[in-house]
Amino acid sequence: MKLLTKEEIEAHRSHTLWGGLQGAAAGFAISALAFKFLPKRYPSFQPAKLTWSIKTALFITPPTLLTAICAEEASNGFDATMYSSGASSKEAIEEHNRWKNLSTKDKFVEGLSNNKYKLITGAWAASLYGSWVLVDRDPIMTKAQKAVQARMYAQFITVALLLASVGLSMYEAKLHPDKKKQTEKRRWEKALLYAEQEEREEAKAHGFASNEDRVNAKIFKYK
Repeated sequence: MKLLTKEEIEAHRSHTLWGGLQGAAAGFAISALAFKFLPKRYPSFQPAKLTWSIKTALFITPPTLLTAICAEEASNGFDATMYSSGASSKEAIEEHNRWKNLSTKDKFVEGLSNNKYKLITGAWAASLYGSWVLVDRDPIMTKAQKAVQARMYAQFITVALLLASVGLSMYEAKLHPDKKKQTEKRRWEKALLYAEQEEREEAKAHGFASNEDRVNAKIFKYK
């Protein structure tokens, strides 16, 4: 039986909580979209006519299910990373400690930088829908004209988001000028660690202690 350290417990709790929060956000988004669009697709479904208890039950079902599922998946994923090998365990703890010691500002900037393409894609889709809703109110333009106008608005917003992501990258580089060097250093340390681990496994399999011993090993020839 393995006794967990305080750092391992904190890292596991952090990963599980983050997975649960992601599932809850996705679940509330699904509930909101369902209550918005299902009455248009199925006129017989009218949430306004339902009792508060039924509406509440229907609304909280997706976030409840996704919170439990995503939290469980995050927990299992952390266990697989943490206890699959010594190198993975060390990296998981180091990453957790690094993130925990960051300031709120640094966490916010790094979180935006790591997920900027997802945010841009989601914002583009939301802007496309919002542009269509805004343009569709015009009673004069045709459907084709409205589609072109909505696409132009969405493209303008997308360009603005891309420029904002470039500015975010520049700000992050200014905030942490040595981040690239530190990332490269960690990459080399990781590669050396894997090489040493493979060397130890090969030594156990073939009886050589190191590459030097392998080179200096004697080969006996029998006539």
